[in-house]
Amino acid sequence: MIVFDNPIPRDWFDWTNATVGGVGLLLTLLAIRQATGAKQAASEAREAVYQRNSAEAFAELVRLAEQISESLLLEKPNAAAVRARDLAARIPRDRSQFEQFLAADSDKLKALESVFQQVAIRLSSPGFLDRRDEPQRTIEEIFDAKRDLHTIHGRLLAHSMRRDHE
Repeated sequence: MIVFDNPIPRDWFDWTNATVGGVGLLLTLLAIRQATGAKQAASEAREAVYQRNSAEAFAELVRLAEQISESLLLEKPNAAAVRARDLAARIPRDRSQFEQFLAADSDKLKALESVFQQVAIRLSSPGFLDRRDEPQRTIEEIFDAKRDLHTIHGRLLAHSMRRDHE
């Protein structure tokens, strides 16, 4: 009864409740701000790791292309054919996995996949080394494809490093 009849305790309770509510609202807003910042940082970190993984995957493709040319220069067409098939199988997997970073290079990778499939078929054919211009033409084709893979890898690496410095 004292609380209802006396206006002072009632005002005091109202001010206390308003203060507690205001502090609660302020803490909630701060927590939302922190959560938004953490979510954005996690998203940026995830994208940076994904970008770095794409650069590493394409470094592996370049390494395989170099092994193909080395095997061919050492006149080991069967070993080169196996690596060319491996490379032709990995290109579509990596292209689909890292498509968001490839942009216009996706079409170039489709063409490179076709090149390495044809090279693997050619290298597997009997008497490959005995044909007149075929080994030289294949080596030139592999070097051109390797240059294209280096270009794509360089772009991915440059983009990854740019993101690291931001």
